[in-house]
Amino acid sequence: MSAKRVDTAIVVVAVTAAVIGAAGLLGVLGQAWMGYTPSQLLTFLPMILLPIAFALATAAVIRAVLRRRQTEVGPS
Repeated sequence: MSAKRVDTAIVVVAVTAAVIGAAGLLGVLGQAWMGYTPSQLLTFLPMILLPIAFALATAAVIRAVLRRRQTEVGPS
């Protein structure tokens, strides 16, 4: 697997986790606003997925910085 495909996979998983986590958080807030007790699934989704998405996004940025530092800079 090439480095570009790995970076793409990391970003796709990070964005997917962030979107699902944010939707779960909105679901919890919506249920609380309506006076219901939020379900356990919607409570745990943001707690698990948002930190995973943040860690994956950080990994993608670090990989991009390291790849950029490894490239040769020509004479200016």
